[in-house]
Amino acid sequence: RRFRDGRADIDGYCEDYAYVVWGLLELFQAGGDPVWLDWARELQTMQNRLFWDADGGGWFSTTGDDPTVLLRLKEEYDGAEPSAGSVGVWNLLTLAHLTGGEGAPDHGDHVDKVERTLRRLSPSAQAARVVPMMMAAASTYLSGVPQLIIVGAREVAATTALHRVMTACFLPGAVSLVVEPGAHQEAIAERLPWVGAMEMRDGVPTAYLCRNYACQAPVTDPEAFRAQLTELVAHP
Repeated sequence: RRFRDGRADIDGYCEDYAYVVWGLLELFQAGGDPVWLDWARELQTMQNRLFWDADGGGWFSTTGDDPTVLLRLKEEYDGAEPSAGSVGVWNLLTLAHLTGGEGAPDHGDHVDKVERTLRRLSPSAQAARVVPMMMAAASTYLSGVPQLIIVGAREVAATTALHRVMTACFLPGAVSLVVEPGAHQEAIAERLPWVGAMEMRDGVPTAYLCRNYACQAPVTDPEAFRAQLTELVAHP
């Protein structure tokens, strides 16, 4: 794939869309700029429109618009680079748990595509060994995706202390975000309404640990936050 002097003469494959969406969702969670989430949603919609197999589930590698391509195949092997299908499932899991629960826009469609793609997996152990990232996505889907939200200004030491606890805990698949009160939180709440009601307690940066949008008691003490995360890891 290439782009030069305003020209992109080679169409992107499904994996190109999936990888960029993955990166945008990581950027959004790392820095909190809602522009990254908007772009991820836009590209995910385009990926689904161009590559989704409405009959069999999963994503084709190509659009089918090139008449010289006789067969539209689905790459499902997770090798040195994971397959577009595996990354696509992870992306939809993240989008579904970022944007809201049942009733939220696109939530039902995201979950439906995740389930239909996972159902394509063969039950044999041999197949499982060649799709490790898809199996990890299936495990995360079945165990549930926790949401970790810290409300507080990024440059404040208390926010940094809570964030350090969060990043030190191994929670693959967790959705995490630092939300700054004020204009930033208002912008995030326009896209993620469930974040709008979260607030700092007594004016102190506060951490929320949630699963399926049901949150434990918010905490301001890093050790209390660590205890919540430790319990989550021990009993996912």
